Amino acid sequence: MQEIHWYPGHMVKAKRELTELIRYLDIILEVRDARLPLASHNDDLEMILARKPHVVILNKVDLADPKITKAWIRWFQELSIPVLEVNSKNGTGVDKIWRLIPQLIVPSKIRTMIRVGVVGIPNVGKSSILNRMTGSGSAKTGNRPGVTRGKQWVKRNGFEILDTPGLLPPKINKQEDGLKLALIGTIREEILPAYELTLKLLENLGERIFHGQEIGVELLSPEEQLEWFAKKRGFVGKGNTPDLNRAVSILLKEFRDGKLGRISLEAPPQDPS
Repeated sequence: MQEIHWYPGHMVKAKRELTELIRYLDIILEVRDARLPLASHNDDLEMILARKPHVVILNKVDLADPKITKAWIRWFQELSIPVLEVNSKNGTGVDKIWRLIPQLIVPSKIRTMIRVGVVGIPNVGKSSILNRMTGSGSAKTGNRPGVTRGKQWVKRNGFEILDTPGLLPPKINKQEDGLKLALIGTIREEILPAYELTLKLLENLGERIFHGQEIGVELLSPEEQLEWFAKKRGFVGKGNTPDLNRAVSILLKEFRDGKLGRISLEAPPQDPS
């Protein structure tokens, strides 16, 4: 796979607007996917994050391996980076965000209205977290990249929160990172074909996904695993031919929804630096 280029015009505009708005913010919440905390970080935001106090929010912890998530928490703490784990689906951990924000703001900088910016790549749940924080549905959400297209300000209890569109870097150089981002739905399937993506998923995680089933998965290729899955679910056509298109669609959806188990795609580096 070559470098992935996906940088729509609205992302260019959003980054420019965020750079201009940064001086008005008191703190930044950077939302990452708990299943891949490094690949779901946009290095292109480093200059923006460095200008204000910021917190790393590991969202979707309900989909990630809890032991690996705990290891990530320790990893960030060793780097002295404020980090919280959150499940925006049911709101677990959101209350900790409210308690942490005042601790990170320089007292002399506090205004009547504290301004908080929420940033991150597409489909990590920024708007869902904002809605949980404010107890409203003010921010648009959706399980697909690119739902939030413009800046949205939401007020609550002396806070003014800015929700921003998901920002990917202009290009993704590492094939492995691109595949991981595609697996969680950050990169649209027009960029990375779903069939090839599913085979890669099975190549790396097939044995874990089908553990305990009568497949003998360690003896099968990814293609054979996919055919087995299609027949197991009854996705067949004439002549008992497996419907691979349907199998691909269901397998990817169930992985993204956590129905195949709580699976992390990254473990923290041994050296936190």
